[in-house]
Amino acid sequence: MLDAAVLGGGLIGCAVARVLARDGLRVALFERNRIGGEASGAAAGMLGVQAEADDAFMLRLGLASRARYAEWVEALRDESGMHVEWWREGTVAVALNGADEAVLAARRAWQAVEGASSEPLSAAQVRALEPALSPRVRSGALFPLDTRLDNVALTRAVAAAATAAGCEIHEGEDVRAVVVEHGAVVGLATAGGRIACGTVVNAMGAWSARVRGMTPLPVEPLRGQMVALEAARLPFRHAVYSLHVYAVARRDGRVLLGSTREAAGFEKRCTAGGIGGILSAGLDLAPALGALPLLTTWSGLRPASADGRPIISRDPAVRGYFVATGHGRNGVLLAPLTADLVADLVHGRHNEWQAPLAIDRFATAGPARALTV
Repeated sequence: MLDAAVLGGGLIGCAVARVLARDGLRVALFERNRIGGEASGAAAGMLGVQAEADDAFMLRLGLASRARYAEWVEALRDESGMHVEWWREGTVAVALNGADEAVLAARRAWQAVEGASSEPLSAAQVRALEPALSPRVRSGALFPLDTRLDNVALTRAVAAAATAAGCEIHEGEDVRAVVVEHGAVVGLATAGGRIACGTVVNAMGAWSARVRGMTPLPVEPLRGQMVALEAARLPFRHAVYSLHVYAVARRDGRVLLGSTREAAGFEKRCTAGGIGGILSAGLDLAPALGALPLLTTWSGLRPASADGRPIISRDPAVRGYFVATGHGRNGVLLAPLTADLVADLVHGRHNEWQAPLAIDRFATAGPARALTV
């Protein structure tokens, strides 16, 4: 019998599985395709604590997770034997017009109230930091708390660490149902048969709402299209961010540009409009990018919640059923904190984030029944 089953093999699911296995539970992770094959592998790896925070709550949540990152990455190296590249130079955010300047100034102001300082930059200072940027840049800001890393390598390292802790990872195995009896989780139904299990964590990302439970999850897929260019010499030292596009240079010579935010259902195909918009905004940001070869394009489906905040919660009507989803574009940033919060829930420990991240902020639970994937 399993103590806990984690559904979903993205970064969040692997991080949860690792923590629970290290806590001494018998854990198995089930991924219908391959580890890191969806949003975790499609991201650019930005830890956008400041550049991408939409409100004070998400800033505080991001800061709490970022504070865990240095120790987390070091522990993953020891547990997995894998090195994850991590850049800590911060993000240079730029304004190309007056409207951009107003938004950037407002963001800096409310973040300063929250204790997250940033450095205003004149146009000359922006180009001194990043000479490849357009002469049209009017001003900018340095967000020093932002970092970036190789999200693909990170997901692999977390999965390896989970395995080293004793978690069984099942790739290519679809869970057909989570079985509930008398208001409590009692097992899973897979293609291979029924597995007894007392705890299930739904970390299925954009697909998490397909588990039909007592409290419906208001989570929808949000498509993000991406472009990779090839550079013999990296054009940027920092992550570069505007309201229209971001650019992330990797040490392997790739320059990642993204990303769209589209309500396109579960359609993952890249479109001419989406890719064209990214390239156009990228060339506005840095015209020299136009000379770089186009390597590839791809897209991923982010799990977007109805209020833009994650759902990390027990189901109030089903004992042993937990969810960790709705992270939107912040899944990589919030992974270490999410894993710790899920472990607190599973072990019955309280923390300050439980109420604002709970499922029941959306709906009231109904009568218990079997959950169907």
